Amino acid sequence: MGRKPAVRDAWRSRNDVHDRGIGEKMHRIRCSEIWGGIQNADLDVCTSGVTASLYSQACDGGRGGDIYFFSVCGSDRLTRIAIADVAGHGAAISALSRGIFDSLAARMNTLEGNGVLTDLNAVVAQQGFMSMTTAAVIGFYLGDGQLYFSYAGHPPVFVRRRGAADWQPIQLASPTVPGNLPLGVLDDTAFDQETLPLRPGDRLFLYTDGVLEAPAPDGAQFGEERLRAALDAAGNGELSCLKQGVLDALRAYTGGSLAHDDVTVMAMEVRGGK
Repeated sequence: MGRKPAVRDAWRSRNDVHDRGIGEKMHRIRCSEIWGGIQNADLDVCTSGVTASLYSQACDGGRGGDIYFFSVCGSDRLTRIAIADVAGHGAAISALSRGIFDSLAARMNTLEGNGVLTDLNAVVAQQGFMSMTTAAVIGFYLGDGQLYFSYAGHPPVFVRRRGAADWQPIQLASPTVPGNLPLGVLDDTAFDQETLPLRPGDRLFLYTDGVLEAPAPDGAQFGEERLRAALDAAGNGELSCLKQGVLDALRAYTGGSLAHDDVTVMAMEVRGGK
C-alpha cells in the first residue's frame, strides 16, 4: 500500500497540530502523515480521499477528554480517522493520545483498523484507567472505495448517501459477542471490522458522547434521534454548515451552553473512490 512511514515525519506532524492547527482555514494531510491530538479545534481538514470539518471543545476550556487523529498511508490512498472519548483528563488522556498516535504510525499502511483498538485496549489495561473510554476507528481506502469501521463501545458513525434524504447509523452487522466493548473492560476483547462501500459525495458524521448526553434544562438528554433530526435539517450545504447546524441544535437544546462535557463533532465527505 506504500512505503513504510517515517516516524520523524509523523512526530513533526503531531507537533504541528498544537503549534499551528487551530485557526487554519484548511489543513491538508498528505502521505505518511499523522495529524490530531487533544487541543480545541474548529477547522477544515482534507486528504486525497476525504474532506472533513472538525469541532472539538473541552468543557473546561482546555485540553479535555476527547481525542481525534487523522493518518494517511505512504501511498496517499488510505485515510484513517480515530476518535476517542475518555471520561477524564490529565494522565489518562495523555497516555491514550500517545497510544493512538503510536498505533496509527505502526498500522498506517494496513487496512486492519480494528488492530488500533486492540492496541489501545492494551494501553488502557496497562494504565489501569478507572473511567469509561470509548473509541471509533474508520478508514477510507481509495483502492476499493470501501469504508472500514470498528467500534469500542462508541456510538455509531452516521452516513448519508449522495442524493439521499436522510442519515442512517452505520452498525456492525455481525458483531462478536461479547466484543467491541469500551476500552479496558476486558483484556482480551475482540474488536470487529466491517466494510461499507462509499462513493464521491457520500457523507459521514462522527461524534462523541458529549453530543448524545447534552442535557436540556430538565435533564433530558439530546439523544440519537434528535441528532439524526438535526443532521437531516442541516440540508446539503457545506460541511462547515452541517457541523454548525448540529452545534446550533445542541446549544438550543441545552439553553446555550455546552459546558456539560467535552464535545467533538466531525462532518466528512468522500472526495474519491469507485
